[in-house]
Amino acid sequence: MTAVRALLIVNPVSTAAAAAGLPSITSPLAAVTRLDVAVTTHPGHAGELARSAGRDGFGVVAVLGGDGTLNEAVNGLLADPDAGAESRPALGILPAGGMNVAARSLGLPPHPARAVRRLVTAVSQKRRTVVSLGRADGRYFLTGAGIGFGAELMARVDAVRSTGGRPPTWRRYLTEGARQFRHATERRSPALRVEAEDGEAVDDVCAVLVANTSPYAYLGPWPLSPCPRASWQGALEGFALTTLSVPRCSALMTRVLLAPRHEHGGRAVRRFRQQRTLTVTADAPFALHVDGEPLDRCRRVRFTSFERALALAL
Repeated sequence: MTAVRALLIVNPVSTAAAAAGLPSITSPLAAVTRLDVAVTTHPGHAGELARSAGRDGFGVVAVLGGDGTLNEAVNGLLADPDAGAESRPALGILPAGGMNVAARSLGLPPHPARAVRRLVTAVSQKRRTVVSLGRADGRYFLTGAGIGFGAELMARVDAVRSTGGRPPTWRRYLTEGARQFRHATERRSPALRVEAEDGEAVDDVCAVLVANTSPYAYLGPWPLSPCPRASWQGALEGFALTTLSVPRCSALMTRVLLAPRHEHGGRAVRRFRQQRTLTVTADAPFALHVDGEPLDRCRRVRFTSFERALALAL
């Protein structure tokens, strides 16, 4: 029987990529696949490599990197939106980033040298788990997207990392988040409008989270699950904040941390459950991120749920 063709995409600047030791990843994979290895050299390169792999008949595309590299690869694999999940390469996840939200949400081992054992087993047994994806206009995402404060924080951390080379640890997110919240984010003038697929609309919104799975993020070892009903097998869950007051946000964050499986509410929270589409608009450009990757500011974004969009090698 001919072994499946596999491409391993390596982001050498990911937080844990160098420490993982490339031979400890490539040797097990090469034992069960016809393995090619490609190292990214510029932003967007992982997407280019994944797109080519899909066109060239590879059966598996594995990514050694963080959530941003994964997002690029996902968008490369989905470059042909008319192809079905079964005809695309399966995505293998080897977590080497600072947060690794997708890998942790899927219950994968935290170290890539351990995660590759599970990937090898999945490839050997031809296991493929088909999941849904979200899309923000033309950009697909695995775990979630955000508008407002969360997206501004992602852009701030990305800028700090680009200029200082410091890894985006959870402590870095916490520190920069406090600075962004206190000194930079406009908290007194809610300006967003959120519209659901059934026409229900909420005005005067400060920030929006759109979840494709839960947990949405992690604060160190603690999961953050503002949308605990979100699932890889379901539609999108929307979470809108109508205030960014310090007391209410602090109380809500505490409740989410202490009881991550509970769906927390209150006067400041509006929920949009199981949405195939969700649209956010504003008069002024707002910050936007998908899977932790900052995108260009915009005045309108349409989120769409795509069921059974991508196969994961799990």
